[in-house]
Amino acid sequence: MGCTNREIRLSSSVPEIDKTREAKIITAFFGLDNALPQIARALYSKAPGKDGMPIVFSLEVNPSTLNATDFEVTTKDGTAFEVEAVTLLPALEEFELRTVLLIGEYGNHPDNPPVSVKIVEDLMSRTGTNFKGLSAEIIQLEEGPVLSYAEYFSLTEDYPYVEKGAGCDCPKEATKTVVKAVWSGGVRATNGDELGDNELDAFKVTMVIGADTMVVKPYKLADLKDNDNNIDLCLKETGVPLIVAVKENTAIDPRNDKNPKTKIEVVSRW
Repeated sequence: MGCTNREIRLSSSVPEIDKTREAKIITAFFGLDNALPQIARALYSKAPGKDGMPIVFSLEVNPSTLNATDFEVTTKDGTAFEVEAVTLLPALEEFELRTVLLIGEYGNHPDNPPVSVKIVEDLMSRTGTNFKGLSAEIIQLEEGPVLSYAEYFSLTEDYPYVEKGAGCDCPKEATKTVVKAVWSGGVRATNGDELGDNELDAFKVTMVIGADTMVVKPYKLADLKDNDNNIDLCLKETGVPLIVAVKENTAIDPRNDKNPKTKIEVVSRW
């Protein structure tokens, strides 16, 4: 069925393995400079014309602890900026609560761009880890989107499967393994459309299948049409994915910057 309706559902469980994973900021991306569009009013009423900066964490964020005052952004000349608004939208589906969008004013490209972001107050993961004190360098405006995080899982009987609507899952019967690829910010195909069948050859997954290590490609992409930075790669193979790689010039960010060749280690969700 087609993906036509948005249904947002928070996950009711948290992977146990997250209790032992390192808490860190994986990427901070200066995505838009004074250029958030009118549609961003759905995220924050004063968002249009502001800066947009998605931050990707290694662990899911506890939404009840998320506040704009948790973040401080420093520009090239050393000016520290407070954050005006934060939101987990649009990446607000099961197991996606690791991307926080910062909205506000954080200097200007190219004279005085933001160079670092720091967590200055208590911001907790869903497993109880405090992100306070963490910092990261910021990927600059003119750079294209990169892979920030990837995890694999299977569509088990207890998986909160979404059959249709924006953000819907891989086809249940044909899919043996799913790799969720999280980008540094929202992405589309280079022609401005959703990523889809035309981009399948650009995605490569190195995985262990039995005694062999093979490189496979997805037969379909899922978790689309929801304007977030999560893309699911649907695989027909059963195994353990190790690395996901994407060919350069496959995707663009909201500024139309193309991605460089990018790859990242795939971890297990469970």
